[in-house]
Amino acid sequence: MKDSMIRIKEAELCNIKNVEYGKLDFPSDDSLSNKLMRSEILGIYGQNGSGKTAFVDAMWIVKHLISGQELPKNAGDYIFEKEETATIKLGFDLNQEDHVYQIFYEVKIERTDENKARVIRESLAYKEFIEGDWTNKAGIIDYQLENKEYTFKPVKNYRLLTSKSADVQIDLGVAKKMSEKNCTSFVFGTELEDIIRKSEGFKSYTDIILAMKHYAKLNLFIIKNHHSGMINMNLLIPFSFRLLDEKKVTQGDLAIGLLKPSVVPEEVYNVVVKIIDQMNIVLETIVPGLNIGLKSHGKQLTDDGGEGIRIELISIREDIKVPLKYESDGIKKIISILSKLITMFNNPTVCMVVDELDAGIFEYLLGEILQIISENGKGQLIFTSHNLRPLEMLSTSSIIFTTTNPKNRYMRFTNVKSNNNLRNLYYRSINLGGQKEEIYKETNSFDISRAFRIAGRVD
Repeated sequence: MKDSMIRIKEAELCNIKNVEYGKLDFPSDDSLSNKLMRSEILGIYGQNGSGKTAFVDAMWIVKHLISGQELPKNAGDYIFEKEETATIKLGFDLNQEDHVYQIFYEVKIERTDENKARVIRESLAYKEFIEGDWTNKAGIIDYQLENKEYTFKPVKNYRLLTSKSADVQIDLGVAKKMSEKNCTSFVFGTELEDIIRKSEGFKSYTDIILAMKHYAKLNLFIIKNHHSGMINMNLLIPFSFRLLDEKKVTQGDLAIGLLKPSVVPEEVYNVVVKIIDQMNIVLETIVPGLNIGLKSHGKQLTDDGGEGIRIELISIREDIKVPLKYESDGIKKIISILSKLITMFNNPTVCMVVDELDAGIFEYLLGEILQIISENGKGQLIFTSHNLRPLEMLSTSSIIFTTTNPKNRYMRFTNVKSNNNLRNLYYRSINLGGQKEEIYKETNSFDISRAFRIAGRVD
């Protein structure tokens, strides 16, 4: 596959959780600029229940679809309760060897039984930069579940695939059925990939589709807040990791128990050792004097009868070793995402989406890490947070605020001067307004106090 550089440039949500409509865009919206080799950070701020996590969930859905996976089992829960369908639109910049594209992906999902969901509409389109200007937007695949005449449009692209063999029409019909049955993407499904790989006339489109699929599989990381939940309960620590060697990229999530030693296969043990070696290089600079390690308790059979190694995660400070479970939740949160954070910092085509990045992390350290990524990193970082320290460390263009209006959930502040402290401006806007949309649904301290007293009388 051709070498590709992909970055998200914008996103639109329609009927995702409590977002009836919302649009976000990145600060560096220029696929021709060398900004593509620099970090882009987008922090999403707002009061509880105002749509921050909705964006993370939308990206979780998109990652599943573009990487060819089945939709999450509870995807129907992500659809706004008063609606049966939801739509997500994403814009990407794609640099592929000597081609520069803008890619437009749109998917519409429908709630089915047991709060599952299926894809009922999906489209992929593009613009290309040729001889100093962008071409008109052109469709690659426009798929609609209800379309009976053609499996997809534009018709000219459908005929491009089917003109040389009637069998391809049958294969496309099978691909459609499998997509519906398995709740997967049609555009990025395995069945369609097998078909387009055989078509020489479809090759330029195939390169785009495969580049997007590779990006979603290996370079788009979604860290949801259930990671923090498992850490806070001290049950286990989920390692989100990505390792690159001369032969292959190894990435994924590993859950290592905290309450007691875990039994893992030998190949997983070797991966964990590499992850820890990688993380310790950075960890000891973030938390001076701290390293993490593995204590092996010997070999033991795994549940499937294979041979495994019984391991325990430990923290090391000046040769003093204690189980990692006794460290703070903030340190465990940093450790759980550090491998992918390192990858994002060094790779311009990696995007990392983190819900509640600030969970348990000391606010001064959080600000320092974000400033370092902003000034020296290469990849994209999207995060939600309640901690306001980053508002003092990042540029105004790197911050988006949620509003109380479900029909316009995301906005940037207007009339921000270069000498304004965004944190102070945020507080002032909460108390006094002054923005195009309300950003905080007012609470009343008297009502809160009275509610506490009344609740205290309930038997």
